[in-house]
Amino acid sequence: MQASEDKENSAVLEDYDDQCDRRRGLGLASAWLDEQPGQSWQDRWTASERFGERVRAGFDMGAMAAFWAMQSAFPELKKHGTGRVINIASLNGVNAHMYSVAYNMAKEALRTLTRTAAREWAQHQICCNIICPGAKSAAFERMEAASPENAAALASANPMGRMGDPLEDIGPVALFLGSDDCRYMTGNTLFVDGESHINGVQWSPNVD
Repeated sequence: MQASEDKENSAVLEDYDDQCDRRRGLGLASAWLDEQPGQSWQDRWTASERFGERVRAGFDMGAMAAFWAMQSAFPELKKHGTGRVINIASLNGVNAHMYSVAYNMAKEALRTLTRTAAREWAQHQICCNIICPGAKSAAFERMEAASPENAAALASANPMGRMGDPLEDIGPVALFLGSDDCRYMTGNTLFVDGESHINGVQWSPNVD
């Protein structure tokens, strides 16, 4: 019986690996607005445009990649009777920031996925939570280099007056979510953002 289950799980993992391989070239190209060849962060992805392929690419990277990874990991987590899933969503979706509609949509879908998995997997003692960070990431640094005035405006809009440090401000929260101290907390979104989510950051970037 165990050999049969192991063979079935192996086939599932291989299938999801194949899916990820087929989509890697499409998905990784759309991780952020300025990561596609010939495209800068100033390019506008608005709710009024038709850009179906870019939306699908954004979903592959922003939501489906996590979906495939979670489904691949689930058999092993279930077997051990415990586990932690930590997904990174975005204030872009929560605050509905302008000009990144595909990214916003994918990140809000990721939050829904995580909360649904939390409900379904709680019986297996698997905790699934989300971090929405306000951090000075590599993407933010590229935007800062391209447009210092827009980066400064975004940082100043944060109630704490700065963007968080990925290691010092965001990292400890991720460590908590991955620890035994988090064994009874699941389905939550933790806003590690200097309070930007409470009233929303009203940011209208200059992209002209």
